[in-house]
Amino acid sequence: MKRGSKLNRLMDLWVGTPLLNALATVRHRRKWPSRVERIGVMCSPALGDTLLFSAVLRDLRAAYPQAHITHICMPQNLAAAEIIPGADTRVRIELTKPLASVRAIRACRFDILLDFSSWQRLTAFYTMQSGARFTAGFRTAGQHRGRGYDLAVEHRNDRHELENFRALLRGLGIVTGAEPQVILAEPQAEPLPGEGDMIVFHLWASGARSWLREWPSERWIELARRIGRPGTLFVVTGAPSDMERMQPFVAQMQQAGLRAVAFRSPDGFVSLVSVLHRARLAVSVNTGVLHLAAIAGAPTLGLNGPTANHRWGPVGRCVLGIGPADGSGGFLNLGFEYDGHPEDTMERVTVDQAVAAARDLIGRCRPVLEDAV
Repeated sequence: MKRGSKLNRLMDLWVGTPLLNALATVRHRRKWPSRVERIGVMCSPALGDTLLFSAVLRDLRAAYPQAHITHICMPQNLAAAEIIPGADTRVRIELTKPLASVRAIRACRFDILLDFSSWQRLTAFYTMQSGARFTAGFRTAGQHRGRGYDLAVEHRNDRHELENFRALLRGLGIVTGAEPQVILAEPQAEPLPGEGDMIVFHLWASGARSWLREWPSERWIELARRIGRPGTLFVVTGAPSDMERMQPFVAQMQQAGLRAVAFRSPDGFVSLVSVLHRARLAVSVNTGVLHLAAIAGAPTLGLNGPTANHRWGPVGRCVLGIGPADGSGGFLNLGFEYDGHPEDTMERVTVDQAVAAARDLIGRCRPVLEDAV
């Protein structure tokens, strides 16, 4: 279910809330099973959420090394799930097909099922109908979804989403502390061979009102002018839906005397991760590729307008997030709270801010990255 779709959210709220409460009324909370052999996990289908979720998936694997862990995925995050470690198998469901989804989940015969999504009533409903011997998930303010779990942990808006994920495991007595990780697989052919100095730019977000998280194109070009070196290749990445915008932007960069190329990964995320891992710097608006860059090991600068860095900023060895110079913005909690807030927060992020942050990040991260080699 897309968090950006207002219709989907309203249906989820007005149909899901009474259904969950009716089911929870006749449900008795159960204790943790004495024996755990089959564990199911589920998180939001968003790319960034899935990548952050890799940290707790590793913690869960460390706590139950002999258990069979199944990651319940959706079409939107299946490719991301395939590049994070920890699960033995993946089962694909479609959130808007309840009968088929419930059948697929029940067929797994889970001892426990953990729901790491924060607002969807539908995932809470699937968890309740899973047949698992114990379930856990979030109790999120205003979302009316926590009553049906055997254990409901508070989801808070004053901490990073990764810390919310960790809180759910800690509520179960599981030690946390692993960092997000992606699998660095070798692509069949080296992407952009021979390039020794690359800076990755990711300009475009996804979902409803995604333009409110995007930075003006002329500022990207000015940033490139000021942080590039002779010979630097600016790699402009994007989703397939961004291709129509990528080529004209790359042409603008080239007209400004900059080396630039549009890059679309030919093999899912494998080649993109390889490029990010080699990059001197990655700069991205707050979207899934921001988290991918940080976890892949690139010095990563996140540009925040509506998003708050303390809630959704990049997590990695060398990361930094900046927001509007006047302190506005940062109002998104679950990802859809745009109404009643200013629409120009990204325009309040200045080039000077980005240049200073990029230079600081590169300077600080060079010894860190050299020590990691």
